[in-house]
Amino acid sequence: MTTTSFSKAARDYHHHAHVQRDLAAWLAEWLPSERIGRVLEVGAGSGVFTKHLTGWPGGVIATDLSPEMVAVGRGAVPSASWQVMAAGQPLLGPWNWLVSSAMLQWAEEPTDIFSAWRAVLAPGGRALGALFAAGSLPEWRVVAGDDGPVRWRTPAVWRAALARAGLSVVRDETTERIFYHSSACEFLRSLHGVGAAPERRLTAGALRRRLANYDKSFREPGGRVAATWVFYRFEAAATSST
Repeated sequence: MTTTSFSKAARDYHHHAHVQRDLAAWLAEWLPSERIGRVLEVGAGSGVFTKHLTGWPGGVIATDLSPEMVAVGRGAVPSASWQVMAAGQPLLGPWNWLVSSAMLQWAEEPTDIFSAWRAVLAPGGRALGALFAAGSLPEWRVVAGDDGPVRWRTPAVWRAALARAGLSVVRDETTERIFYHSSACEFLRSLHGVGAAPERRLTAGALRRRLANYDKSFREPGGRVAATWVFYRFEAAATSST
């Protein structure tokens, strides 16, 4: 996914973000019962997870690389302060919480991002994140080979990246969720709607063949087609520098 594709999806993102909303709700289960300190959200998009942060006494700074997404998010969650920011260049802290949902899977170098987060966390601060992990969209992989929207990583790879950055995993967890669509075409449209469709362009004929194969191979008895996602969430603390 490119920033351009994500920005183009800003206006309709929330309409298509069913999977992202489920991931955000799952991550929100790990928000602290006592909300104290300052929180910075990274990759906030249209505010899907930001809505779970409303009422945080210390205030919420919600950020995204896309100015278009920031504009949409500001309208959706006006109680947060919104700013344009790259994930690997966080605003100066110290922050008690750094949170992110449905963004990190796009990272080219996760360790670099986590290292930048570690540098702005307050003593005792936590990083809380959720993302889509290896094992996601196996149905599409069957019909399209390795032509997927992201480079999937396993939980072990994410744990190692956190450790290299000086962040110690307090807890983490994976879960598999199956979502259903009326057709393979509707499934692909949902990916386009959040700016996450595969970048490699196909001829119209090749795309039709893949979609027909998807419909044939993964249509359920009720007529819907399945799309499987693997969710991964983590809470990590800054390790001692001494």
